[in-house]
Amino acid sequence: MQAQRRTVFKLAGAGVAAASAPFGLSACSADSTGGNARMRTKNNRQLRVKKADVPVGSGVIYPDEGYVVTQPTAGQFEAFSDVCPHQGCPVRQITADQRIHCLCHNSYFAIADGKVLDGPAPTGLTRAQFSESGDEIIVTGVQ
Repeated sequence: MQAQRRTVFKLAGAGVAAASAPFGLSACSADSTGGNARMRTKNNRQLRVKKADVPVGSGVIYPDEGYVVTQPTAGQFEAFSDVCPHQGCPVRQITADQRIHCLCHNSYFAIADGKVLDGPAPTGLTRAQFSESGDEIIVTGVQ
């Protein structure tokens, strides 16, 4: 009888753990602004940006297309995926000290090359393919 009772409790405990697992992980699936993380492993949407719209020493995040376009120094442009390699949250901010910030878990990336500067992200942001045409930057996909 006692062995049966232990089995029932073990099964009940496993059920509670399985049912609560999604709630225990929810902190890693939403960022601090209340938005949901979105996993995207590849983005091939095209983005056309006026060079004049990208501030020198900073950048612009284009969440609908999934890119970050930066201008670390005058005339030097870079483009990256907006997906943080830690948990797949989109980056949401470019700070005054020239860092791209993922608000989900506080990873920071360099605007010049996308390298991880701080936080739990294991690698930098994925570079995006782009070209320059006149006064535009044309982002064509993630490398």
